[in-house]
Amino acid sequence: MKKTALVFLCLLTASYVAAIFVPLEPDERRPGTRLAGELAETQDTDWSFLTGRNRIYLETRTWYLIAHSVTTTSWIVDKTFYVPCGNCDTKRWPKNVESDPRVRLKVNGEIYERIAVRITDSEERRRLMGVPAGASFPEGVAIYRMDPT
Repeated sequence: MKKTALVFLCLLTASYVAAIFVPLEPDERRPGTRLAGELAETQDTDWSFLTGRNRIYLETRTWYLIAHSVTTTSWIVDKTFYVPCGNCDTKRWPKNVESDPRVRLKVNGEIYERIAVRITDSEERRRLMGVPAGASFPEGVAIYRMDPT
């Protein structure tokens, strides 16, 4: 019995350590762990190479040390990078950002380190989402600005 428990504990520990260090990128709705790839040479970019909405990967930090990454969309307004979150109350990554706003974005195969800042000003949120004045803003939607570190 003790030997079985020791083997189980060793396997559990090995799995935990692997989850910390071995990248597993998200796939559509399935979240992942750490993003694979090298940091982009130029972290201070103007994002001019992106147009419209773009599918990206976003990696957050957790209290238990295993990174949490998701597939999401993004867009650029006035050379600033934005990431929306629908139904934020039901998702893990916005809660992780509340605890530690440092994130990593994988855009076109390159990793960018950023600070996620939640936009709370209602007029700015309306402008960024294209919601006309007087119309109600969608419930549960948040927008994060991705600032350089």
